[in-house]
Amino acid sequence: MAVIRNCILPDDLAYDIPQDQWARFLPNGLLEFGVTDVGQTLAGKFQTISFRRTPPQHVGSGRAIALLESAKWLSPFRAAVPGTVVAVNKELLGRPALVNFDPYGDGWVLRLRPDEPLPWIRGDAAREEYSLRLQQTFRSVAGVNDDFWCVHCSDWDAT
Repeated sequence: MAVIRNCILPDDLAYDIPQDQWARFLPNGLLEFGVTDVGQTLAGKFQTISFRRTPPQHVGSGRAIALLESAKWLSPFRAAVPGTVVAVNKELLGRPALVNFDPYGDGWVLRLRPDEPLPWIRGDAAREEYSLRLQQTFRSVAGVNDDFWCVHCSDWDAT
């Protein structure tokens, strides 16, 4: 596991760095997706998560599956590859801040049976690219400076 500015990047995941999403390859061939530690920190505490697609709907690459909203951020969560949505994390409907508390565990967003391979990067390449992006992002985002560190929201209410 890499830790960059207190931002956790597990080794076993693939990353879409521009979208701040991660993917886990499950043993049954499914992909599990969620928001990275960087993404949840930049967004702030999630207030609402709603699902636009539910199992067993087929989605095309880039199609919105969920809508994630915080006090300062509203963004669609898009399918990385075409496939069939097999599960959405319904726990997030009542406890959206689970994405903040546990972005790589209980805060997962959806599971998808992919129609094609996932083109995201993994391992050392992902850590190196994320490190570069973090340096660039922290210099360019208004209100974020070199003192920025990922926040793990253990003191927030999970609802």
